[in-house]
Amino acid sequence: MITRGFGPFLLMNFWDLFRAWCVDIIRRFWDRGEYRDVKWMQDVHDHWFFFWVKMKTYYTMKDLDEQIEEMFHDSRIDPPVFSEEVEGETPLGGTMRLRAPWVDEEND
Repeated sequence: MITRGFGPFLLMNFWDLFRAWCVDIIRRFWDRGEYRDVKWMQDVHDHWFFFWVKMKTYYTMKDLDEQIEEMFHDSRIDPPVFSEEVEGETPLGGTMRLRAPWVDEEND
């Protein structure tokens, strides 16, 4: 299983994720005040901390991308309103108008 993140830097395979999860579990124990003095946990945390940072960065960027997608909705542009007089003062006809749909014709 390969997880691709923000750029080639965050290419994580299964073992990278495994190491990151181990560090995350150790940090959760330490947050509760448990196993703080266990030497092998400190060594694992120190040596695999980089993988935890990569995983946290990947999930943060993924969440940020989702939030950005929600911010921008597809915009809809109203087509302009075209009007003309076929018969008019000149051989080409009367007046031709192009206006925005939100402008009132009465105020024009």
